[in-house]
Amino acid sequence: MLIFVVGAFFFTLARSLEFQDTAMHMFMTGVGFHVLIAQALMSHYKVNRITRWLSHKNKSRLHGVLQLVGGSMVLLGALGKFSQKDVHFNTWHGRFGVAAAFGCAASVVGGLVNFFQPKFALKVFPPSEMRFRHNLFGLLSFTIGMTAIYLGYYSKFFTRVVDHEFIPALMLTTVLVYFLTIIGPVGSLLTKLKYRRQKSA
Repeated sequence: MLIFVVGAFFFTLARSLEFQDTAMHMFMTGVGFHVLIAQALMSHYKVNRITRWLSHKNKSRLHGVLQLVGGSMVLLGALGKFSQKDVHFNTWHGRFGVAAAFGCAASVVGGLVNFFQPKFALKVFPPSEMRFRHNLFGLLSFTIGMTAIYLGYYSKFFTRVVDHEFIPALMLTTVLVYFLTIIGPVGSLLTKLKYRRQKSA
């Protein structure tokens, strides 16, 4: 519910500004990370009402589709911002945003290679190592992206177009979404790490 509330807010705000310039950037990157990628990470949750009736295979497919669409939205939103001549990356929001965009690009490329050329991918790493690295890198990219969104609430654009009394509520919602979303992936990562250590021992 928190995920979709913020997504609806991003859409409503961007629409009120006619999806122009920074409004489009905010919408694309915000929905990409805060809605689609967050849902992708939650696709294997047993308590997820949206996906709990799906088989493991279909959950994995949904995870991949949401990651691809969400990552593509983030990249397009970031490229739109990069193309503006007045953009400077001397803010923490900008720096984390650039890192998040690179993380999404790597995830999209890696995901496509793994999907279309699994044998090629397995020549580089064994399946268990691939899953561990995928889990770790995905969590890192999501953390950077959500940090960029959180820092974006301090930006000149956001403080100009959003009621200052409403911004702390958005910050709290983003923090809650982040921590509730990573419960499953962190648990999975710890299990893979334990297996990895046992195998190397």
